[in-house]
Amino acid sequence: MSEKLKNNKELSTTKTIDIISDIAGRAGDILMSHFKKPINVSFKKDEYDPVTKVDKEADDFIRKQILINFPNDLVLSEENNDIPSNFNGRIWMIDPLDGTKDFLKGRDCFSINIGLLDKGEPVFGSVIIPARSQEFYAEKGQGAFQKNKDKIERIHVSSIDNIEDSRLITRNPDGDIRSIEEIISKIPFKEKIPEGAIGTKICLIATGKAEAHINTNFRASKWDTLGQQVILEEAGGVITDLDGNKLDYTKQSLVWGRSFVASSNTVLNKEIIKRLKNDTNFLIG
Repeated sequence: MSEKLKNNKELSTTKTIDIISDIAGRAGDILMSHFKKPINVSFKKDEYDPVTKVDKEADDFIRKQILINFPNDLVLSEENNDIPSNFNGRIWMIDPLDGTKDFLKGRDCFSINIGLLDKGEPVFGSVIIPARSQEFYAEKGQGAFQKNKDKIERIHVSSIDNIEDSRLITRNPDGDIRSIEEIISKIPFKEKIPEGAIGTKICLIATGKAEAHINTNFRASKWDTLGQQVILEEAGGVITDLDGNKLDYTKQSLVWGRSFVASSNTVLNKEIIKRLKNDTNFLIG
C-alpha cells in the first residue's frame, strides 16, 4: 500500500481511505509493540507534556508513508518541526500518539489521528484506537464510519440537544490544575465520562455515546482537531472555539488559543458556550 502516485487527482476516495487505514494500522502496531513496557520519558514544555521514543517512531513512520503516497502534499506533525509556510494547500496533520500520558499509564484510550486540510478546509479524517481495535474515518460530504475488522457501519451523533440530558466527556485526572474546570463543574450535565485522548473523546460523541467535550487544555493545536473534526461533523456534530467561532486552520499559529468545544449539535454547542460566558470568571480573549 505504498505505491508512489504521480498525481493526487488519481486517488479515489476509496483509495485514500485504504492508504490511510493501512498507514494508521501499521503505526498502531508500532504503538502496541511498546504498550505496557518500560519506556524512557522526556518532557517538552513541562511535567504534564511528556514525549517518548514511541511518539517519534510512529511519527517518522506516518510522515514517511504519507509523503511516499502523496508526494505533492505537505505534512504537519506534533513531533516534527517542519511547519508549512502557509496553510492554503493540501496539508496532512498528524498526532502519532494522542494521549501519551494515558499510554504511559497503561490506559487503552490513546489514539492515532490523521487529518487532511485542502485549501483551508478540513476534508478527511482518520482516528484509530489500537488498543481497542477501533477505527473511524470520514471524508467531507460522504458521512462518517466506524470499521471493526471487515464490518463497516455509518455512525451518527445522538439527538440530545439539552445540557440536563447530555453526557460530558472529561479528561482523566493527571494532577495539573486547570481553572476553567471549576466553571465547567457548575454546568448541570447528566453525566461526566472520564476519557483519554482527544481523538477518542470526539469519536465517542460521533458515535452517540456522549454529547459534549469542553477541552480544558489551552495548548491544544491543529493536529488535535483536524481529522476528528471531519469525523464529528460528518456524523452530525459541531466543533468551535470557546467563543463559538469556527476553527481557522489557515492562521499561522498552530495553537487554538481559545481551545474548543465539541458537541453533538449546534443547539447544545451554543448553550454550553452561553453557560461558560455567564460565569464571571470566564476569560474572554
